[in-house]
Amino acid sequence: MDQNESAACADFPEWQEGQWYDAGAIVNYEGSAYFAKYENPGYIPTVSTYFWEPYSDCSDSPEPTEGSSPEPTGGSSPEPTEGSSPEPTEGSCSYPQWQEGQWYNAGDIVDYEGSAYIAERENPGYIPTVSTYFWEPYSGCSGSPGDGGSPGDDGRPRAAGGLPAKVVAGYYPNWTEAPVRIRDINSNYNVIYLFHAKPFGGPPGTTGAVYWEAPGNGKGAATNLNADIEYARTSQGRRIILSVGGANNGMSFPTRAKSETFVDSVIGIYDSLGGFDGLDWNTFEADQAPDTSEMIWISQELKRRIPGFIITAPPAPWNSRDKTFCKEMVDAGAMDYAAPQYYDGPDLAEQSYIVNSVNEWVSLLGPTHVVVGFGISDRQYYMSIDEAIPTWNQVESNHPALRGVFDWEIHVDESKGWQFANGVGPLVTD
Repeated sequence: MDQNESAACADFPEWQEGQWYDAGAIVNYEGSAYFAKYENPGYIPTVSTYFWEPYSDCSDSPEPTEGSSPEPTGGSSPEPTEGSSPEPTEGSCSYPQWQEGQWYNAGDIVDYEGSAYIAERENPGYIPTVSTYFWEPYSGCSGSPGDGGSPGDDGRPRAAGGLPAKVVAGYYPNWTEAPVRIRDINSNYNVIYLFHAKPFGGPPGTTGAVYWEAPGNGKGAATNLNADIEYARTSQGRRIILSVGGANNGMSFPTRAKSETFVDSVIGIYDSLGGFDGLDWNTFEADQAPDTSEMIWISQELKRRIPGFIITAPPAPWNSRDKTFCKEMVDAGAMDYAAPQYYDGPDLAEQSYIVNSVNEWVSLLGPTHVVVGFGISDRQYYMSIDEAIPTWNQVESNHPALRGVFDWEIHVDESKGWQFANGVGPLVTD
């Protein structure tokens, strides 16, 4: 920007952390002007590039209105084309040859026609170049699976390595004032849900965009958030999943335009946090009927953009609409597992109810697509740890291939000395 333009841009107010900005607002940030493409609660312009873009027309144009954002200046790269992710390295891999009819577990790597492929999901020997839901090209031949891998279609790195064979998950609410830092969460948790992204404008969302706010910083969780997420993913081997909705924040997707805006906003949060590994459809509350076809498209689009991306959902265990949704999502290859929530309602936390209900969900989706959701608390309609352990033992005895468990919620488990993580976690993964 030239000297005159810089002077004109200086007339815009300085960006303020935590201030609400409407679409169309223009601010100065570190000597440059930025234009708010979408309303946001004070995201950093150079980090949250979904919500902000550089603004150069400082000298003679009126302040832009919503929807009329100018072209960004400088540094923009051409739009990548579909399928532009690098091919797996050829000639440097010594993985076993793929065998038709052989059983492969998630994470297995094979050589097929001179290229390496990693099994994203267990399968009975599907052809890697045909069954792309189960296999994808693997470029990390000189390292280990999940070491960063090949980028997706828009240049983003792949997710950290796909879904663990057995899941021990916990929800990490962002309303807690002094939560444990992510890197310090009990090591038995291998999946951490960031709860919860909410729709702009309130449910069911006005534009399709969502936002997520960091938790309180009483123990440094907010200050160290990005670094802790990166450490958890790369050094601790955990999966970090953004949970969307929850607490009556249902969403609707009546149009493809709204779905596309949702995808772009999730990518914006992904970029602002330095990456995460999946999305949790927690949008069943507030009596919001799912727009299943669009949610399938959204899930598959996120999986396309970020190879290895995980899609989950925590449905109401009794709800026939939720069952239909999860079945259609799994059948379409758009959901990795459903995790019915067995707490916070009459009879839900009773072992007999859970055992019978899990039987139904396994019959519907198959055991590897079912995770059992526990709530461990002293409140009504929740379990004690002494009730949860024999309940898990029973459902796991009935269905040894069950994918795992989750706990609501991590900070409660911390306050109880990690009863769930230490009591149930090893039963699942051992």
